[in-house]
Amino acid sequence: MSKRRSRLWEVERSLVDVAMGRAKADLVIKRGTLVNVFTKELIEEVDVAIKGDRIALVGKADHTIGPGTLVIDAEGKYLSPGFLDGHVHIESSMVTVTQFARAVLPRGTTAVFIDPHEIANVLGLEGVKLMLEEAKGLPMKVYVSVPSCVPASFPEFETAGAEIGPAEVEEAMRWEGVVALGEVMNYPGVIYGDEKMHGEIQVSLKHGKVVEGHWAGPIGSELSAYAASGVSSSHESTTKEMGLAKARLGMYTMVREGSAWKDLADVIKIITEERIDARRVCLVTDDRHPEDLISEGHIDHIIRRAIEEGVDPITAIQMATINTAEHFNQDQDIGSVSPGKFGDVLILDDLKSVEISVVIADGKVVAKEGKLIEELRPPTYPSFAKNTVRVKKRPTPSDLEIRAPIDEGSVKVHVIGVLEGKVNTKHLVEELEVREGKIISDPERDLAKVAVIERHKLTG
Repeated sequence: MSKRRSRLWEVERSLVDVAMGRAKADLVIKRGTLVNVFTKELIEEVDVAIKGDRIALVGKADHTIGPGTLVIDAEGKYLSPGFLDGHVHIESSMVTVTQFARAVLPRGTTAVFIDPHEIANVLGLEGVKLMLEEAKGLPMKVYVSVPSCVPASFPEFETAGAEIGPAEVEEAMRWEGVVALGEVMNYPGVIYGDEKMHGEIQVSLKHGKVVEGHWAGPIGSELSAYAASGVSSSHESTTKEMGLAKARLGMYTMVREGSAWKDLADVIKIITEERIDARRVCLVTDDRHPEDLISEGHIDHIIRRAIEEGVDPITAIQMATINTAEHFNQDQDIGSVSPGKFGDVLILDDLKSVEISVVIADGKVVAKEGKLIEELRPPTYPSFAKNTVRVKKRPTPSDLEIRAPIDEGSVKVHVIGVLEGKVNTKHLVEELEVREGKIISDPERDLAKVAVIERHKLTG
């Protein structure tokens, strides 16, 4: 599926001709119940006519059907826009963009907004460009946020393989498919005047792009200062109070339910308890492990979770479609089943369980009954992208020993305590056994060593 997608201005006349019956549609979905994300209605007996990769008509489509039109009967089923993930790091899934699409398209995800800061930390803009290029041949749309924090922390804490600053952001903002500046994790840098961070934000705003946020700090004047810079969203809300504070400042509150971090149960209470308007709330994964993609799903799973927590199904679908599209200024193309938009339509057997029987992307059926039927070509990568681990010497078991001040007995050690499903950690002090002067890990208590190995510049 390597054909370039149409621009609306290129095809608007042909869409008008189909809607008026002067030309025939390529695909017509008949008699479905439309999930209208604009009006929050369920509208019965709706047809959708698609010409090429865009929708020409929503209504009654008998006059658009010709001898070559593929007709799908959706009587008794629901028609939803394709699902959108508003914030995801595909690299966290440990698969390529193509393999990620292979997993999520049958689950109804037709577009993702990625922040490829993990590959950027290794390969810089060249890595970002590789992901963009790979995505061009896929039925899943990929929109890119340029990583804002490369390196991800300060030089005294991290040795990165590349660096991205205002000049690099300026270059990338001109690329097709780039829609935003990636999550501004260095929020202290924003509120305390870091030149690099403000330079990147200024460049992005100058180009009319969205600036993505990452705020996990206090919710007083500092959060207002952060929002005043032009940052317009944040997926880093772990409590109802934090999500509500961001929403009240006009930011898009992104409710996260991934594999490592599961915040939906608490943050979704801004809707189920505080009853705020949900139109500036988005559902996102941030990260998703391959096993979870296969066993639970992707955005379809998060929609189900929101419904389980008491959110109305139409509202939940809005938060995974039109809300996200509007936030990134892409609602002319995606986020709804309406004339002129790309033909990304899901046929659902059941709304509450989000049971998807057919996935249509760019006007073509790409998945049925949970199985991908569109052939995806395996990607190829240049050698420089496959030889990025450069270590001064191969680590040995002795390199990973932690010496104790005693030969035998036990010592107290500092431990990073993991909170299941949360981004926060605890500082713990535990006691571990010492043998022959070495501190011994304790798998029974899940106390393991962590090693940081410089893998970019052969510094050892």
